[in-house]
Amino acid sequence: MPSLVKVLIVILCAETTVSEYFNDDLYLQEAAELQDFLMNERDGKSSYRKTLPPSVKVNIGLYFELLSLNDFDEIRGRFECNGMLRLNWSDQRFSWDPMKFNNTMLTPFMSSQVWKPQISLLNTFSKFIIINDKREEFVIWYTSEGIANLLIAGVFDVTCDPNVKYFPFDSHECVLLFIPFENLLFPEYASPFTIDIMEDSIIKDNFADRDDDGKWIYRTLTPCIVKLPSRQLTAVAFPVNIHRRPTFAIVNIILPVMLLGFLNLAVFFQPVQAGERISFSITVLLSFTVYMIYIGEIIPETSNPMPVLSFVLIFKLGCSTCIVIAVAIVTRIFHRERRKLSPLLRKMIAAFLKMGSCFSCKKHSDELTREKQADDLSSIVESRGDNRDNQVGDAGHLKNESTDDWTKMCIVLDKLFFLFFLTLLLLESAFYILAYVVMSGDRENRQTQSQICTDGL
Repeated sequence: MPSLVKVLIVILCAETTVSEYFNDDLYLQEAAELQDFLMNERDGKSSYRKTLPPSVKVNIGLYFELLSLNDFDEIRGRFECNGMLRLNWSDQRFSWDPMKFNNTMLTPFMSSQVWKPQISLLNTFSKFIIINDKREEFVIWYTSEGIANLLIAGVFDVTCDPNVKYFPFDSHECVLLFIPFENLLFPEYASPFTIDIMEDSIIKDNFADRDDDGKWIYRTLTPCIVKLPSRQLTAVAFPVNIHRRPTFAIVNIILPVMLLGFLNLAVFFQPVQAGERISFSITVLLSFTVYMIYIGEIIPETSNPMPVLSFVLIFKLGCSTCIVIAVAIVTRIFHRERRKLSPLLRKMIAAFLKMGSCFSCKKHSDELTREKQADDLSSIVESRGDNRDNQVGDAGHLKNESTDDWTKMCIVLDKLFFLFFLTLLLLESAFYILAYVVMSGDRENRQTQSQICTDGL
């Protein structure tokens, strides 16, 4: 009994194998008959000529699927990506009745066997590209209605018009322009081909942001048909929006520069009598200059347009230079010959010290008390009638008073310079924060509509 079961199993397996073999063989035979029918034996007509287009006017549908970003050079204006170009067109010479061919709905042909449109990439970067030329071989699938479908995958290298004005918050729009090659030979009204955009997309979330690149965030925008400015021709435009990730530039450029700016202000907290004020400010200036050399390797080297950040850095360098000059001026005033200040200038210095926040009210009150005590002491000495002692006391008092006035004047100048440069630094910091918020909000709220499609080429 077990041996009989084994025999039955072997017989069933053999029948299944033979059935599958004959089914495959039948499919291949019918597919070959269908292709022979389409190429040579349709209703007794002459053989198929692949050099002739299917009709007088051929409508070609295109759609570009962006797969990944290979490289984007914002200096040379070069955009390279991996993608797929889908084409379809109608060729009624390849239509058939599925019922006559075992319900076969699709059949393939090699691109060298049949007619196919030649599509050119207009804005190629390196060399002029004609897709579907004789050197390339693809498989074209035909439906029973005579619709040809072709999918071409490859690397697409095109030119781009970058704009690094708002680096590191810059955003760029690159476009791939496709047009039938024959349309370049004729005006639009006499062109044998028309172009259209296929509606469906193979890739899910094709218009969503993609963050698989460490430097750029990119997305596909809604394609459109645009007019070429040089000739009365239309081309299919597939725009791609590219936005820079600003974190690297913020951490390596903006934050260190802001910290150097705050460090530069520390020179005004040093006493005027200290001899290291000028050397400290010059050291910070040299540090800023050396750091500018490092920053120059990160900022895009282009002048059309010039990044705004370059002007900001030059402004920071100018502020650091002005701080060195301000410190030198205050030091020179402190060490100059002591002369008595005019009453008006003394009143202005006293009023500013009262309003200042760098010195406490108690300290200012103590200074006024000491001045009053000195004046009282001088009055007592004068009332005693000792002319010699009175003259010596007056001379010493005037000398000390003059020295104290010039010291206060240096303190006032330090205070004014500190407040001035601190205001500039705070305004600069507010500019960075506002730019980051505005650019981030614009990236989140931007639409899928392309600026090229709206304004034209």
